[in-house]
Amino acid sequence: MSDQTIQKFFTAAAQREFARDFLFRVTEITLREGAFSFGSDELIYAKTAKLPTRKIDNKPVPYMGLDFNVPGRATYGESGGYNIEFYCDAEAELHRRLLAETREVFDDSTSTGDYNIAGPGSVITLHQLRKDLSPIRTYTLVGASIRDCGEMSGAISSGTGDVVSFTAQFAYHYFREEPGAGIARGI
Repeated sequence: MSDQTIQKFFTAAAQREFARDFLFRVTEITLREGAFSFGSDELIYAKTAKLPTRKIDNKPVPYMGLDFNVPGRATYGESGGYNIEFYCDAEAELHRRLLAETREVFDDSTSTGDYNIAGPGSVITLHQLRKDLSPIRTYTLVGASIRDCGEMSGAISSGTGDVVSFTAQFAYHYFREEPGAGIARGI
């Protein structure tokens, strides 16, 4: 019989609480080793983003009728298409800058661009936060570069004044995870 009771669950929930979907921030986007940079002092209007995922491939090795499961390569979930949805500021400055960044990667008017592999200085920094907004964990997406600066759409005839948003898609090589200030590793 399990010793997990409703009272123990309630006690644990009251002490540890629950993660909330709004306790998350995108605090830095630095691309092309700093040639494009947008940091927390410029207020990144990120509306939605996800914590990155990591998976170890399984490699079965059969021997005498038994499969031994050996770890294989590491893969990073959406590393080829990581989406961040942004609120659009009134001047559409962030959208304009991200759109211009796509031309730095590939300029269709000259068929040139920055085809270099994004290095360790090209990062997107994410923070998972506590209720007091101090970081629990910091995730740094390393080798970040833009892939898509999405559309902004308006409703000219039937608009209600909703805030406009757009989605930008980035690629990255891998991520680093670090505990927040004063947090020891582990749970």
